[in-house]
Amino acid sequence: MHEEALTRWQRGWSASRGWTDYQQVDDVTVVRVGEPERRVEYVTTEANARAAAHLALTDCHPPGTSWLAITTDNPARLAANLKPLEALRTEWLMTISLADQASYPVPAPYSLEISVTPSIIDAQICGYGEIAATGRMAVLHTGAVADLITTAPAHRHRGLAKALMTALAQSTPTPTAYLSASPQGRPLYESLGWTTLTPLLIARTSVASPL
Repeated sequence: MHEEALTRWQRGWSASRGWTDYQQVDDVTVVRVGEPERRVEYVTTEANARAAAHLALTDCHPPGTSWLAITTDNPARLAANLKPLEALRTEWLMTISLADQASYPVPAPYSLEISVTPSIIDAQICGYGEIAATGRMAVLHTGAVADLITTAPAHRHRGLAKALMTALAQSTPTPTAYLSASPQGRPLYESLGWTTLTPLLIARTSVASPL
């Protein structure tokens, strides 16, 4: 369930982060992240969670650097079944037809800047002499993926995230978009009209205890 949406999100999310080295192994998408604290990410549905866990527990990466993102209708149950892997948090895979997303203007005295390449749209809102909010939309033929939506603490609760999402939606030629929402971000996206498809459990191999 939700395999197609998960794949579309993973493709765009990987493109947004520059993680272009990925492959399918046992119905699990293996994303070669290559960061010191996140070497690899195994992305799949709960039906293939056991295969993803086996890959994470038997790869050659240091403890704590093999991550997993798995769709599930019951994150608590899946987390218990994945032990000794460490469950970090639950996110939510969401989608929208961008034409249906609510629109909000950039509030004064802030200003918007957009940068566009064939596959990435970057937006930032500036005000009071600094960057106040930033976000990105990866644009692929499989759909767009919103990513890295951030508002600086001093500029929160001023409608900047809604204005940023409006700008990204209006700049995106692809009609459908996806994202993975944090617990903090989910209410924002729901207020804009995004629909939750499924929870997404984020886990990793356990960090070794100090000697």
